[in-house]
Amino acid sequence: MIGNWKDRILIYYTSLNYGFTTIEILTVLPLLSLVILLIFSSVSSNIYSIRKIDSELEMQQQAQLILDFLESKIIESTGVSYLQDNKGFQKHNTNERVYISRIIFKNHPERSDKGYIFSLTKDSQYEYYNLKYGVGLAGGATNELGNFIDGIEVEPIPIDKKYTEANGINIKIDFKMDGNTLTFENSYYFRNSNRGH
Repeated sequence: MIGNWKDRILIYYTSLNYGFTTIEILTVLPLLSLVILLIFSSVSSNIYSIRKIDSELEMQQQAQLILDFLESKIIESTGVSYLQDNKGFQKHNTNERVYISRIIFKNHPERSDKGYIFSLTKDSQYEYYNLKYGVGLAGGATNELGNFIDGIEVEPIPIDKKYTEANGINIKIDFKMDGNTLTFENSYYFRNSNRGH
């Protein structure tokens, strides 16, 4: 506000300059940048957390489906008839802990479904394996059972017996999705292991 005397009256003039000064702009810009950075980091953190929760939930659902299905088939079986590791070697006559690519469980000879085939196949577009299922003692597994598998490790029960002589099998499944990993493990006993050998 500027004042001037005119005929013994002080007249005030106000400045009509409504713009920002350089100092005001230089003061506000760092504060505004800090606020934007805090908002961005908070949103990014929340998006990451939501994606992680979604992938963990998906892997848990896959694990539940696969393990329930495996349990229903394994407990009906009389044992393991064939086991191939992830390098292509046959391991059913060993008691080694093995990462599998294919396993076949046998049933009683009287049953129409003589056995169950489980096979891991590399997904063509992603870095994980798909678990496929089939019926019989030979041939391929064609029905997709689950995804996002990084590996399946098995071990005979008890560990001093070969897979073909074991009373059960311990199965550990590693899942991987969007950089997150989860592992699920369970032991299954062949309900009919003392019969049909």
